[in-house]
Amino acid sequence: MTDLPLSVLDLFPVSEAMTAGEALEHSLRLAELADTAGYARYWVAEHHNTETFISASTEILLGLAAQRTRRIRVGSGGIMLPNHSPLKVAENFLTLEALFPGRIDLGLGRAPGTDGRTALALRRAPDALATDDFGKQIAMLRAFAGEAEWPMTSPFSAVRAYPQGTLPPLYILGSSLFGAQLAGELGRPYAFAYHFSGFDPREALDTYRRHFQPSEHLAAPYAILGVNVVAAEDSAQAHELSLTSAALALGIASGRRGPLMSPADARRWLEQMEVAPQQLLGKAVIGSGAEVWAGLQALAERTGAQELMITTHIHDPAARRRSYELLAQAAGLTGSVPAAVEQTLTLG
Repeated sequence: MTDLPLSVLDLFPVSEAMTAGEALEHSLRLAELADTAGYARYWVAEHHNTETFISASTEILLGLAAQRTRRIRVGSGGIMLPNHSPLKVAENFLTLEALFPGRIDLGLGRAPGTDGRTALALRRAPDALATDDFGKQIAMLRAFAGEAEWPMTSPFSAVRAYPQGTLPPLYILGSSLFGAQLAGELGRPYAFAYHFSGFDPREALDTYRRHFQPSEHLAAPYAILGVNVVAAEDSAQAHELSLTSAALALGIASGRRGPLMSPADARRWLEQMEVAPQQLLGKAVIGSGAEVWAGLQALAERTGAQELMITTHIHDPAARRRSYELLAQAAGLTGSVPAAVEQTLTLG
């Protein structure tokens, strides 16, 4: 049994020759596996205007995942709050909490999760793109839910989100130092997107701890680290499967948006572009289950992360599920909620 909680971050990827319905079903099957394999959480990330990932309707997918699982916490990793009305987010997550009490997490981010044009389509007003009031939006969300006071001058003081209840635990997400500082100042758990951020995770987590103020929600800092992982029966197979992840990273950098490539197609494209996979996968942890687990433990020790959120991009959905299964076995996951996770579950 491990004292280091492991969780799952899913973007609902679509592979070549796969329908949207098939992709959705494969991710929901991953949620079921995560539940039985002993992972602490299954989170879904919000993305828009990309055929690679189809997790745009994040709250719907969370409800489906929660319905098909029994034990695991299900949450957003995250809801990109500037894309939405805080009132609507409060309504959605109060509803989820009412349906699945004690199992929902509300992770909030400030990035658009898409390109600027799509962000404008989501927010409808050009001036909304220039507004950076993430902290204010969080306060509004909590006020609509009845868990924070409105200023006396607010025009919304009579507006309440329904169904009435208690919001799920809030987590602040980030890929830069802004989110780290805000999470610390708010006294909330912090999840850092190491799997795609260019920032040093140690700097981000140190910033979070340095600015942490104990709150009614959390007495001490709690840091989650997102990590790219590919595990297989042996290291050679894992590195072959990871070619899909390398091609995905190159596609994001070059503006290519398409379904996940097979390892064979990815190899051909990488060779054509004269890019070595190692150039694109420097932060990923790749190998057998035991090798990956050892690498993750070392990463947690180096950064001080108290929980690791694993994301895996493999063309074959069965191989993707097997990657998570092998890691769970190597880590000795049991399915009980680790004590470290318990301290983040003060509601509201």
